[in-house]
Parts: sequence; structure tokens; C-alpha cells
Amino acid sequence: MRHNHRNSGLRNALRFGALPAVAAVLAAAPAHAQVADDAGMGAPDAIVVTAQRRTESIQDVPIAITAIGSEQLENQNVRGVEDFFAMTPNVSFQSNGARDRKDLSIRGISNQLNPYADVRQSSYAFYIDEFSVVAGTSNPQIVDLERIEVLRGPQGTYFGRNAVGGAINVITKKPVNEFEGEVQVGYASFDTKRAQGVLNVPVIDGLLALRASGQWEKSDGYIKNINPIGGGNDSEYYTGRIQARLTPLDNLTWDFTYSFSDEEIGMRNGVPTGFVTRTWASVYYGTTAGLIGNPDGVGFYPKNKTRVNFNRPQSVGGDFDYYSTRAVWDFGPVELTAVGGHLSSRVFNFGDVDGGSIDFFYEDLDLRRKSTSGELRLASTGTNFLDWSFGSSYGKDTGVSDQSTYHGAKSPLCPEDTGGKCEGLEVTGADGRSSSRYFAMFAQGTLNFTEQLSFTAGLRYSWEKVTNNSQTRSNTIVTGVNDRSASFEDVSPKFTLTYKPNPDLMVYATASRGFKAGGTQTSNSAQLRNEFDPETLWNYEVGTKFSLFDNRLRFDVTGFYMDWSDVQQTIRFQFIDPVTGLLRGVSGIANAASAESYGVEASMDARITPEWTLGAQVGYNKTKYKDYPNALIDGNILDLSGEQLTTAPEWTLGAQTQYTLPITDTFDAFVRGEWNFRSKMISNPYYYLYKDVPGEPFLSPSYHNVNLRAGVENETIRAVLYVENLFDADYYANAYEKAFYSGVQVEPSFREFGGSVSFKF
Repeated sequence: MRHNHRNSGLRNALRFGALPAVAAVLAAAPAHAQVADDAGMGAPDAIVVTAQRRTESIQDVPIAITAIGSEQLENQNVRGVEDFFAMTPNVSFQSNGARDRKDLSIRGISNQLNPYADVRQSSYAFYIDEFSVVAGTSNPQIVDLERIEVLRGPQGTYFGRNAVGGAINVITKKPVNEFEGEVQVGYASFDTKRAQGVLNVPVIDGLLALRASGQWEKSDGYIKNINPIGGGNDSEYYTGRIQARLTPLDNLTWDFTYSFSDEEIGMRNGVPTGFVTRTWASVYYGTTAGLIGNPDGVGFYPKNKTRVNFNRPQSVGGDFDYYSTRAVWDFGPVELTAVGGHLSSRVFNFGDVDGGSIDFFYEDLDLRRKSTSGELRLASTGTNFLDWSFGSSYGKDTGVSDQSTYHGAKSPLCPEDTGGKCEGLEVTGADGRSSSRYFAMFAQGTLNFTEQLSFTAGLRYSWEKVTNNSQTRSNTIVTGVNDRSASFEDVSPKFTLTYKPNPDLMVYATASRGFKAGGTQTSNSAQLRNEFDPETLWNYEVGTKFSLFDNRLRFDVTGFYMDWSDVQQTIRFQFIDPVTGLLRGVSGIANAASAESYGVEASMDARITPEWTLGAQVGYNKTKYKDYPNALIDGNILDLSGEQLTTAPEWTLGAQTQYTLPITDTFDAFVRGEWNFRSKMISNPYYYLYKDVPGEPFLSPSYHNVNLRAGVENETIRAVLYVENLFDADYYANAYEKAFYSGVQVEPSFREFGGSVSFKF
């Protein structure tokens, strides 16, 4: 039965010589942002962001940032992180088989660490209403959002801990002093049913208002298990959020939020490729790695995109909830902000782990994380000769993991002393308990020398202590024990020079440093040092933002170079111990000496006519390990110096267009098209070892994706029909490896038809 669970850098700036040429080329192809009608041709409204912890027009912020507002979130049917990443240059992701197991890469700076680590230190920051949620989720609720901001490059001053690659800043819609709401229902392919709603209630006029939002989705899924036990990647997901806004004084706003999400899937989203890696090729087939997997009645990708054959049920998913509070007290020339909250999350995998019809192995994985954090910040308001802010933050993350893989009835690793009857006995196990405490102080000031020229300097001091206590086992024999802690300190600066010769043009240059603490290994291993070093990154970028034709055409172009030192890399593989014959695992983190990432990115938005909008974005990103001579990949030492980084495609492109036409006095009709492209990408470090082996799946192919939408709407009613992946393109974002009998698995693309109706009141 299925389980039910609730619960060297500056000289490289010369490479930016291509920047003006890129801007000139892109000027012929305008790009994306939230837009709205105005007089005459219909200039887009100013896009407001809070990337510097104050409300500003995006055209005035000297940061490479993509802001996706509520209107575009609705128009593009954004349901998860992969949808808004598609609208952001030089951003990509990989998935680990479920909705909330996606890792982000910004300018090639990715979260290289183990997604199942007790305490997960990310390479980017993820905030919802200024509360950090990165410890618990990578794909939060999308319903009822004001906007999503994706900031590229280190954001240490304000977003702080681990914001090496960048930050995602999510702003929800807040309670207001009037009764309003929205209800939406939808239906799509694979018997997918969706419902969501928003309700805002003014409880006490001018003092207290409440706002609730939620979403439910249930689907049969597009992958079926042909085994007699049935099932597949059927799923159920629901999420909700309730907010209260208290305004006891004219200058005091106090928000309270509780949010939860719950996901359960009948199996990991994946189908076999037939490519079996070294250890499992030896265990199952007694040979070397390659395209040797058993078709097992379903065959391999790309001929097979919809079938699996496993003999035990699976249950994969997790839940996540947090409560937070944010108070803003405006004293006139200064403003005091206090933010705090607590988060808890759970990740689980139960059932079949070999992915085949023979009962080889099954697993139990239960991982629970908690995070408590707070921030206090004082800042000047308005625009002065000196705009300033300073503050401090504190937090603690904890995690407890319990993972066991068990012998099935046909286990090929059954110990001799069991007489071949070892079903239910543990093959490998790992238990862990980890924590991370951190503290920071930060300050930033901007000297506005003139209305045209300003200089910004920021500084952040960080302290972090990490502790790991863990045990690993093989056939109940303890193979490693760890009880270690380590502390780290850092001071990271940021400098920006901004010149704005007129209201429609801004140019800027930035140098900033990012930092991510080191740590200790979660197990003893002869191949890895007991501790791994912090990683640091210097980012140098020059950019321009400008508007043309009375603000109807807007551009944002940036060139960057990032110099990355002591890059933290996940080391994770299993092998048969030649002395004991036991299945052993190596899981930990190593440091690559250095890497670099450089490139250009641009986005634009335009309103061609009052009815027709266009948008596009372009990202080019070149990455490589500058020095990594001793990489440990699936038990082999390789020299990866000069190799491209993982999760770092060279090109990310996108375009959107929408045409709206009045059809009655109250109703408009619209049609919208979307296209995005991502070039080929190394999705897993196994690629470096197996790249010359025919059939390796770890280099994810390039792809084009086209979506089409059409609908009618007025101020209260909206009806939409859509098709996503219009041309049914075959592609996958990444490949992942476990004890798979029929080979490494990929999460295939699929085409979806659907529609929705919504009503606002």
C-alpha cells in the first residue's frame, strides 16, 4: 500500500567588449516585463522592486534583476519555479524527480551540494516577504503573488548567507481594507484537476485585515507502471497561506503569515535510459558501465517516455510549513524593519529503489529540517545625499535524517551467512543529525553626489558554526561515525558606481564578493578530508538600463565575470569494498580549487501598439573549472581543469508576445505565444567520467519549447485555453542516478492541453 504522509578577475572585464554590440542587436527584438495600458501608444507602467530593501523602479536599481509581476504570472500560467526561470536569462534548473526537488543555477553558479543533506546550504538565497525559506523549499506556492524578483550575482549585503550566485525574492499580495477574492478551477491532460482561491476580509476597519489563499492539484500523471501493482507518477499537491495585517498606528504595519505545502507522488518522475553506471553494472550484470540495461518490458528513453516497471509501490514527496512576522515602523526620516519566523520541512522516499520488475532493493528515507531566523534593520527613507541602512541577522538550521536501503527477495548482494534469505535486512544505512548557527551584521550606504552620479558601498560580516553527528552502515556493520564541528568567519564587500545622465538611461559597474561557509563531512572516508573549505566568489559586472520612444521600449543589458574559489562539489557514489565485499558509500563534499563564469545577458519589454506587447531575453554564459586536478567521480580521480561546469548551459533564450483585442464593450480576447530555448547542459558530474561511453545521458540535450494560450476576460471573469509544449518536443532537463536496474533515469518532457476559468469578486 502507498504511504500517506502529511506532514583574477578585473582584467577579464575586457571580455565585455561585445556588450555594446549585443545591445545593438537586441534593440531590434524587445523583451519581457509586466506592462499596462497608458495614453496613446500605451507605455508600460514602471516596474517596482524591493531588491535593495526599499521600493524603487527597476530602471533605477543597479542590479541585474528580472521582475515578474502578478499580471505576467497570470498570463503565463506560472505554476512553479521552472516557469518563471524560463523568463530569466542565464538561469536554469535541474530536478530530482519531484516538484519541490529542483536545484537552481544562476550564471553557472549552482547548488552543488547533496539535496538530501541534513542541513542544506544553498548557493542562492530564497526569501518570501523577507523571510528565508531556502532551508525548506525550492518551489513555494505561486498563488496570490505581487511579483517574483530574480537577482543575478552575489547579493551578500541584504540577502546574506549563501547568496553566492544570486537571490530569489518573492513578494506576496498583502491584506487590504476591502472585501475581495477570486476563485479559479482548471482541467488539463492526464485527468489533472486544479482549484485555487483567494479571499480578503477587512475584520476591523483600518486596523486589521485577513487574506487567505490556497491551491489544490491532483493528477493521474503521464508515467504509468505496467507492473501488476499498478500506479505511476500520480500526484496530489495542496498549499495554503493565511496572512494578517495589523495597522495599529499610521506609521506601523505589522504582518503575520502562516503557509504550508504538501506533496505526494506515486513515484519519482523518471523513465529508464538503459545506461548503467559502474557499480550497478557490476552488481546487476557483472560487466562495465554502458548501455547494458534490461529493457524490462518498457524500453528506454526516448522511445519510452511514459512507462516504468517496478515491483514494489513507491511514495515520494514532502511537506513544508512556516510562520513569519514582519513589522515596519516608519519614523519619517528613518524606517525600522523587524522580520522573524520558523520553518519546518520533511522529505521522504519509500518503496522500490531499483526501478525494475525484479525485487532487488527498496528504501526508506525520512529527512526533517527546521530553521529559525530573524533580522533587524534600520534604514533612511526618501532620497538624500547619503542613503543608508544597517542591521543584523541570526538563525539556526537543524536537520535529522534516517535512510536505509533494504535487500529485496532477489537481492544480488545477499550475504552468504543468510543462506540467500535476506529480504528486509538493511543493505546500507545512514543516520544524521546536523545543525548550523549563523550571525551577521551588514551595512550599505549610497552617496548621491548629483542627481546623475552615485556611489554605493556595502559590507557584511558573517559567522557560522556547523556541527555534524552521523553514522553509516553496510549490512548492519558500522562503516563510519562522525561527530565534528567547525566555525567560519567572513567579511564580504560590495561597490557600485552608477551614472544616470538622463531619466531614461543608467549605466553602472559593480564589484561584489560572495561567501558560503565550509563544513565537516557527514561520514568518514579515506577519499575525502574531514573538513571542506568555504567557497568565495568575486563578481565584476557592467550594465545599462535605458528606455526609448517615451518609455514604450525598455532594455536591461549586463556583462559579467565571476571568479570562484574553493568551489564546493558533491561527492556521492557507491562501490563494492574489495576486502569485505560490502556495498560501501562515499558521500561528502570536496573543493575544486577554482572556476570562472562570464557572459552577457539582456532583457527588454515593449508595447508595439496598445494591443500588442513583445518580450524577449538572451543569456550567454561561459564557464569552466580553472583548476580541479583531483576530482573524485564515481570512484575515479579525474583532472577537470578546463571543463565546463555542471548545470551551466551556454545559451538561455526566451520570447513572449501577446495580442489583446476588445470584442465587446466589456470583454477582451487575447492570444499569447511563448518560446524558450536552452542549449545542452552537463546535468551531473558523472558526465566527466562517462562522456566517451556511447549512450551516456548526463549531457542533457538542447531544446526548444513553445506554449500557446488564448482566452477572454473582463474585470471579473477570465477563461483560458492553452497547450504547453505545443510541438511535443522530446527533451529532459537532467539525468539522475540511483540503484536503477534499467539504467539512469531522466524526467521526460510531455505535452499538456488544458483550460481554466476564474471569477473575481
